[in-house]
Amino acid sequence: MENIIQGDCLEVMKDIPDKSIDSIVTDPPYELGFMGKSWDNTGIAYNVEMWKECLRVLKPGGHLLSFGGTRTYHRMACAIEDAGFEIRNQICWAFGSGFPKSVNIGKNSLKLIEKELKKQGVKEIVWK
Repeated sequence: MENIIQGDCLEVMKDIPDKSIDSIVTDPPYELGFMGKSWDNTGIAYNVEMWKECLRVLKPGGHLLSFGGTRTYHRMACAIEDAGFEIRNQICWAFGSGFPKSVNIGKNSLKLIEKELKKQGVKEIVWK
């Protein structure tokens, strides 16, 4: 039987019996301060006590899967390990964002060369 429990993890987990959960999948705030929003700057992902509660409610052999931001996951992973979890594997979803702009590498290279030559005192550069 599956149950989804929704609520503040720090409050809800207090009522969950020891060693009663098979798996925890969570996506805490990434702590990036996204657009200055307070919900993304809570510190919960780095809260060792919260992860200790996760460990307490997990059955032996249970798994924790927690998502984190690419720039801050290491802090979360340290907090999870400090809580007593054994870090075995990590899943990484690396992605690019934004719209790539085309660049003429040849033109950029020539500009860099010209700049360096001018630094060295070359007054006129003629490319053929």
